[in-house]
Amino acid sequence: MKDDLEFLRLLDLYSPLLTATQREITDLYFNYDLSLAEIAEQKGVSRQSVSDCLNKSRKQLESYEEKLGFARTLQEMQAQIDALTNKD
Repeated sequence: MKDDLEFLRLLDLYSPLLTATQREITDLYFNYDLSLAEIAEQKGVSRQSVSDCLNKSRKQLESYEEKLGFARTLQEMQAQIDALTNKD
């Protein structure tokens, strides 16, 4: 569950960097809550290829975050904002 939340956070930031197919499959899986088998049937591919696509997408997003660090920067900025607003 925690991994899925992290994946979704990275997906929000870096989805334009994924291929159209990767974006579509991750959208069907996370936003439409379709199973691997349902996505595979809809796309006309094997369940394993859908799983591979999701895993590859996850690795790519983690790589983008490692290199660019946008999610980490946003988290640090939010912590600073929270600290300032709670100073009262």
